Amino acid sequence: MHPRSAPSDGASRATGSGLGELVRPAERAFTSRWGNDRARVVHLLSGLEVGGKERVALRLARQGLEEGERHELWLFDTPYRSPDIDLDPTPVPTRFLPRCPGWDARFVRTLARHIRVHQVSAIHAHNDTALCYAAFASTLAGRQRPRLIATFHTWPTHSTVGARLSTRLAAARADAVGAVSDDLARRLVAAGWLAHCRTIWNGIDVDEFSPNGHDGGWHARLGIARDQPMVVHLARFDPIKRHVDVIEAARVVHARHPEVVFVLAGDGPLLSEMRRRASALPFIRFVGNVRAAAPLLRAASVFVLPSQDEAAPLALLEAMACGRPCICTEVGGMPAMVEVRGGHPAGLLVPTCNPGELAGAILWLLDDASRRTELGRRARARAEYFAFARQWEAYRRLYCAT
Repeated sequence: MHPRSAPSDGASRATGSGLGELVRPAERAFTSRWGNDRARVVHLLSGLEVGGKERVALRLARQGLEEGERHELWLFDTPYRSPDIDLDPTPVPTRFLPRCPGWDARFVRTLARHIRVHQVSAIHAHNDTALCYAAFASTLAGRQRPRLIATFHTWPTHSTVGARLSTRLAAARADAVGAVSDDLARRLVAAGWLAHCRTIWNGIDVDEFSPNGHDGGWHARLGIARDQPMVVHLARFDPIKRHVDVIEAARVVHARHPEVVFVLAGDGPLLSEMRRRASALPFIRFVGNVRAAAPLLRAASVFVLPSQDEAAPLALLEAMACGRPCICTEVGGMPAMVEVRGGHPAGLLVPTCNPGELAGAILWLLDDASRRTELGRRARARAEYFAFARQWEAYRRLYCAT
């Protein structure tokens, strides 16, 4: 929703940085599962820039509201700015509590005060920084200490010994600590960040992301013929996403299939550099952030995600749910996401940082439509395991536990 449009439910918007500023929809009645009209779940995270962690937090909060619970987003590094830059939190009430760079003891006290004043029942901390602040603030909250649930969406932000010790101490005060993939959970424990860690896989809406539905007219929007194959890479322009490998692979593929168009969707710090690298390659198109991803994925002939590091990327799950043949790298949770069932994989795995292998996998699929159809069918079947309902039920039990 654009800020110049009046929200249909009477919501007000603000993007300033005042302490505790709340962006919220019109007041509504809440009935919680705890039988307590003061029960509130707070999702604590750094901001709402377009990313997997932010999308997960927002999806959980929206589901909580739909079920009559009280969920809010509390941001501590960047306030919600606009739907052109960030994920639009509507209709979730969103509060900005600014913190200073480094370890901010005053922010701990501010957070503890808000926990008491707003009678928070549970805090869901998203990633290590949020966990550390939430753990110490919850302790200061005294008798009103909320339940603390932490989710690691990625590897911890800081790699110092002090950060590792602080995270481990904070996790010891949490009621539940989880990661979004088995691989990430194992690595966190093995490296000493956590004493133990459960896995709650990311979930997606398998009705929204399905092979059935329109493709958004993407071929026409790109000015290409309806039968021209599209290879889609949907990811933030960050070094770990290896856009450079996609560009190099595109050169190889183009030499044999000049009709193929590569579509790179997303935004991020490396966008300008990647545009420069591909400036002489008209078969590579940059389309920016795509808010409605399902139509673009349906238009794709092949989806690629050759990341150098991942946990459980939503983009891969969404492409699989749309029945697209997918190529990803042998890192993080992705091998498990496309795991072999009955001897038949639900996706192709290639080594990291190897554009030649990536190009070979793309060509193998482009050379045979039946291969793409069969791999897409398996991908859809596998994606159904990752339905959002499974993820929501796991967290709902943690929020409501007594």
